Amino acid sequence: MNFGNWDENVHNDYEQIKRIAFMQRIKPENVTVFPEKQAAEIVGRDGVYDVTLNSCTCHDFEARQLPCKHIYKLASELGYLEDLPKPSRKAAKAFKESLPAEIDRFKELYFSGAISIEKFNKIVNALLSK
Repeated sequence: MNFGNWDENVHNDYEQIKRIAFMQRIKPENVTVFPEKQAAEIVGRDGVYDVTLNSCTCHDFEARQLPCKHIYKLASELGYLEDLPKPSRKAAKAFKESLPAEIDRFKELYFSGAISIEKFNKIVNALLSK
């Protein structure tokens, strides 16, 4: 994933992956793309945001100075996110087969006091959810 002035590695951070997921919730009717400028106007909760591949007028971008969901939406609309991971049946099957070992690993963390029982239960529930 390479667009704007961003180092490719920035997109691998968990906080950025969350924003990529949130980007997918933006309704197409709320996005006006200007391909020749590589810019967009996106209607959001607090108004209309002016977005480029390097900046956005939303609060998230202004606070963090990292790509927000609006920047990712523009990048997606312009075809820069074609290399996002796609679900794979083979990978999903391998993951499912690894679950008992993963759960045991977190159980050991719980028994050693590294994580709380609440965190252990949340992790197990997340691993077992579909």
